[in-house]
Amino acid sequence: MSDERATPKAPSRFAEQYLKYVVGFGVWFVIGLAPFLGKLKVPGFSALIELYPPSLQEWLIPLSGIFMGMMAVTVQFMASQKTRAARIRRWFALTVIVFVASFLVLVCVYVFTVTRVGRVIARGTNEAPGFMTLAVVTGTRTVPKQPAGTECTCVERQPAARCVADISVNPDHIDTCFGSDRVAFATLGLVLLYLGVTGSFAAAVGLLLIAERVAARRK
Repeated sequence: MSDERATPKAPSRFAEQYLKYVVGFGVWFVIGLAPFLGKLKVPGFSALIELYPPSLQEWLIPLSGIFMGMMAVTVQFMASQKTRAARIRRWFALTVIVFVASFLVLVCVYVFTVTRVGRVIARGTNEAPGFMTLAVVTGTRTVPKQPAGTECTCVERQPAARCVADISVNPDHIDTCFGSDRVAFATLGLVLLYLGVTGSFAAAVGLLLIAERVAARRK
């Protein structure tokens, strides 16, 4: 009697190969990038995403993972095509420009929209005792003007770090004092710039591999 629970076979060889590619680029490739994406901790190495608030990392890591997988698919497709060395050099130069521009803008936006506050972890908690720094997206360096009837206890033009230290890092409190729209726009900018930096870096590495393959074919 046949086992009804047996895994069904692929309907065609193409479908089987398609499945391997989807799993390979969507899972295996992303797992290999785990240290780069900040999902796997490596002693002495800090991923770029570790500069972001933990609440943002929770959904930005899987988002950047699928983005990196798509970058790998694109590079693999380009590698299978006949491409001239001059065109690869132009693409590589454009990728470097995108990386440098995204990186510089990210630094500027991060400095003016993210507030880092110190936190002392006492003994007896679930976390290891000591001192740690938390990143909070406030969208500004100082507390903006508060509308009438606001529940925010911070004072206008007060340093954002002092305000966050007083009201805690609760997202509801942050939105109340700094404005939910301001925080949302700052978060969106940080996410897009992060994807721009990591994506252009991955694209540059892929173009390097393609250039080496083209050079090998010539030899």
